[in-house]
Amino acid sequence: MSFKILLLPPDVDASWPEKIRQAVPGAVAKAFWDPKDALTDIEDADAAYGTVPPELFARAKKLRWICAARAGLGGDWFYDALVQSDVIVTNMRGSYNEHLSAHAVAFLLAFARRFEHYLPQKQWQRGLGMIDLPTQTVLIVGVGGAGSEASKLCAAFGMRVLGADPRVTDPPPGMAELFTPDRLEERLGEADFVIVTTPETPETLGMFNARLFSRMKRGAYFINIARGRCVVTADLIAALQSGQLAGAGLDVVDPEPLPSDSPLWGMPNVLITPHVAISGAPYRQKWEEILLENCRRFAKNEPLLNVVDKKKWY
Repeated sequence: MSFKILLLPPDVDASWPEKIRQAVPGAVAKAFWDPKDALTDIEDADAAYGTVPPELFARAKKLRWICAARAGLGGDWFYDALVQSDVIVTNMRGSYNEHLSAHAVAFLLAFARRFEHYLPQKQWQRGLGMIDLPTQTVLIVGVGGAGSEASKLCAAFGMRVLGADPRVTDPPPGMAELFTPDRLEERLGEADFVIVTTPETPETLGMFNARLFSRMKRGAYFINIARGRCVVTADLIAALQSGQLAGAGLDVVDPEPLPSDSPLWGMPNVLITPHVAISGAPYRQKWEEILLENCRRFAKNEPLLNVVDKKKWY
């Protein structure tokens, strides 16, 4: 079956239309760098890659599939008309599992080896004890691809690994125990490190707030490489200032970019990277592979990869 697909911002690759035509002979593929230029073409398009704004979606008469140019999608992406429609949405999950997990564990190792203390030093000063990882417990919140990779890495250091996830039922390699998020509050106190890799969903927006921070073990470390809006920033700051948390490693924050007057910048026990955890990942190649494979499947009316539950945002 031939079909028409529009390639829309962000992250349009100029080579993809021809590659789609090669993968699916007879397919019509057009790339646009401004959604406004696609107002006419969207009317008879069967599929789209990228972000389809509401005004463009309203003009679509045949649209059946949207391939999102992201792994994690936020609430602004899922407007009501799209959620209530029969249009299938797929995403790019699995594209940078290794890099996200490595970044999370880099934060963990930095705190375990007390880098937050030693790196700023300008003189030879010792005295801080290191953290013995085989005696530590790490809790991974969100056991998808990145969380599963982080589980293996933490287990390799001898840590006891726990996980919380609403969908995954089988613990990945290295994970001692996996439970559902409704048990998170009661189990948080067991963890010396908490790593957040959960997507942004209606259930995870603001989930780490004053209540959950108070349930964490006093002196634990908090690491977030997922989405900034999963955390109430003011409550995180309060937990750090009170000593409830020993430190935080943050690749994502709310808001982004983090304002220059945020107290987080001046805290010696906070390590911040500017949403760069996926840097270095060959994700464009993986995105291309996923897109082309799903184009082949779409043409054959076969099940698509990485289908998203639109109401749950993942």
